[in-house]
Amino acid sequence: MLQNYLKIAWRGLLKNRLFTFLNLLGLATGLAVALLLMLYVKDELLFDKYHTKADRIYRVGLTATFDGKSMNWANAPNAVGPALKADIPTVEQQARFLRHNFGQTAFVKSGDKKFAENNFYWADGSLFDIFDVELAKGNPKTVLDGPHKVVLSQATAERYFGSDNPVGKILYVDNKDTLEVTGVYKNFPGTSTLDADMIGSFSSVRWAQNPSWSNASFETYILLRPQAQEAQVESQMAGLVDKNVPKAEQWFKIWLQPLTDVHLHSADMTNANTTRIGDLRQVKILLILAIVILLIASINYMNLATAKAQIRFREVGVIKTVGASARHLIARFYLETGLMVTLALILATGLVTLGLPLFNQMTDKQIPFMALLTPEVVVGLLLIGLLITLIAGSYPAFYLSSFSPKYLLSASFRNQSGAGLFRRSLVVIQFAASVILMVCTFIFYQQLQFIQAQKLGYEPTQVVAVMTSAAKDISQIDALMNDYRSLSSVVDVCRAQTFPGRGGSGRSISRSGSSGNSNEGMAIQTNRVSNEFMNVLGLKLLAGRSLPATKDAKDTTVQVVLNKTAVNYLGLTPQKAIGQKAHNLFGWDRAEIIGVVDDFHFQSLHTPIGAYAFHNADTESRPYLLIKTRTAQLSQTMRQLEAVFQKDMPDSAFEYTFLDEFLNTLYRSEQRTAQVVLVFSALAILIACLGLFGLAAFTAEQRTKEIGVRKVLGASVSSIVGLLSKDFLKPVLIAILLASPIAWWAMNQWLADFAYRVNIQWWVFALAGLLAIGIALLTVSFQSIKAALMNPVKSLRSE
Repeated sequence: MLQNYLKIAWRGLLKNRLFTFLNLLGLATGLAVALLLMLYVKDELLFDKYHTKADRIYRVGLTATFDGKSMNWANAPNAVGPALKADIPTVEQQARFLRHNFGQTAFVKSGDKKFAENNFYWADGSLFDIFDVELAKGNPKTVLDGPHKVVLSQATAERYFGSDNPVGKILYVDNKDTLEVTGVYKNFPGTSTLDADMIGSFSSVRWAQNPSWSNASFETYILLRPQAQEAQVESQMAGLVDKNVPKAEQWFKIWLQPLTDVHLHSADMTNANTTRIGDLRQVKILLILAIVILLIASINYMNLATAKAQIRFREVGVIKTVGASARHLIARFYLETGLMVTLALILATGLVTLGLPLFNQMTDKQIPFMALLTPEVVVGLLLIGLLITLIAGSYPAFYLSSFSPKYLLSASFRNQSGAGLFRRSLVVIQFAASVILMVCTFIFYQQLQFIQAQKLGYEPTQVVAVMTSAAKDISQIDALMNDYRSLSSVVDVCRAQTFPGRGGSGRSISRSGSSGNSNEGMAIQTNRVSNEFMNVLGLKLLAGRSLPATKDAKDTTVQVVLNKTAVNYLGLTPQKAIGQKAHNLFGWDRAEIIGVVDDFHFQSLHTPIGAYAFHNADTESRPYLLIKTRTAQLSQTMRQLEAVFQKDMPDSAFEYTFLDEFLNTLYRSEQRTAQVVLVFSALAILIACLGLFGLAAFTAEQRTKEIGVRKVLGASVSSIVGLLSKDFLKPVLIAILLASPIAWWAMNQWLADFAYRVNIQWWVFALAGLLAIGIALLTVSFQSIKAALMNPVKSLRSE
């Protein structure tokens, strides 16, 4: 019997080729898209769970408070880790990570080869006791147990030494540090927060050896003992701060963040070392998108399945008349549905296999093909297929098989079966989801365009940041600056600690008359620069002057140029601020305000403009040369800059960054999400159109005789097209009304993450609605016109 049912089901699929094609394409595409998005979500949720002790590993988080405003940092003072291990019995181990020169590029020389490394960390050797970092060469107990040692990832070792054994080889970092390669570790997987390509021994960083409770620059991880309680440890941590930091100087609190939460719950944290920071909100968006597309595809299939089932009343009636039981009919209908869903699952798997490389490129992921074959994915696919089979097959299986043959063979019963209302309801849900996706896509791109068009308060275009941290001495940098200035394509050059968008040193500034406690002041970001910075960055000077070109070595006063936000906090106007002291910035009264610039965006638009200071204190290095160019022939200019660099600094690699391109990386997560939503929303709308096309074909077929009669009685083609199209426009209009408030709420939630954002305009909903109506009309009109042009004689003769 099963074999006969399969034969009948297969013949039925071949007989209704249009319905079969639309069903198969729509369902397979929806399943493939949903599967790709769910693979992405699964990959994000798996971050750091591969570590054996993941449930006991925590990162020390820090909440800094200035002037009543709090911010979360991923770094802590270097004294925290050792103190936790020494004073809290339930802390088994600790490891500190410090990004090389606070995240600056490391220039590494190996023999005659020169490399630029962006993921170079200094760390305690105890990291091997905490994390699953597998060494291919070397002993985990000794590879980082002393100064001047470094371990490389396998990929880095191959770049540097090819197939040669790297252990024992010498590397020169920034022409300052000499390191011996003591080990090679296997590359970190794509689901690892740790992203280091090189790890040097923490004891190599001489200045970091003195315990400090003030400089929060160290990412610190601890391993708790199995019986430890997180809340109890955090309570003990608070006592530890009280023990080591006077109350008046406690500008921070420390707490624990589980390792498995680090990737997706750190979007609001600053100073994180890793480049692999996820965003739970983006993951939720893509998960919802996967569910919506799967819903649209399933509805599409159910719509066409019920439409097809409705024309089978007579077939079911005849089968029941000749003795078939309800149980036999249920089995047969479910078998037909199951066959279609199985074919769709097979096709979907093929589509995912073909589309996975492109999807990885789009999302910057490394999801392997084998991820499709994991038990949870296979079981999940089978459950989705079973669910669609049970729901979509329920109408013909249970509804039709429950009636007596005499009712099923009655035309009046077929017309009053209620299936039409059910299908129209499904069309409403389907198009409501499509309209929501369209509105979301429009607003995603509106916000991204707003960000790109927003006036930043400075000019990042055609400004190049060139790294000079590998310079042997100041004379090399001076020679390089002079040679750059001599180029006709260069406007000006300045030295800088950092540049807008890339962070800086965190300090605090206090009002005159305050107690001087750190937590009473305002957080301020500082940048040590040379006097040309204003011309290079195109900043607007409101009062005063720029920094002096030279400074007497005996002069202990620090000259600072503040932005308007900092001056406003001090309660001064730009003019009155000149000559005043910037208290608590460099000691209580060492900093003198000599200039005020207008506010500019030195962080992403997620964050309101804060306080900023340019200064000339000899407290930080200035590894960047910021070069303002004036030419449209940028490629030729870059060749000139590189040639001059290689002449003046032959032992270093030429590493540069365009400021405007760097700013775009601050919104990479939003750009990826918008791109994914755009592509998959288009596919979702295509799936909805396939269903609508099939329903239009079904309706036209069912009303063939009615159309023939109307034409005989004088109806025009346009009136018949309007008649057929009107039935499909009603559910689309209802869908637009239902979708608009949902889309408005969803986009308001997303935009709340931006300090500077677009206002949601009414025309976005109108445009999405008109597009939905236009798409529906185009889809339906093909079948409507085809039916309207049919010869009425032929229509009335056919049965």
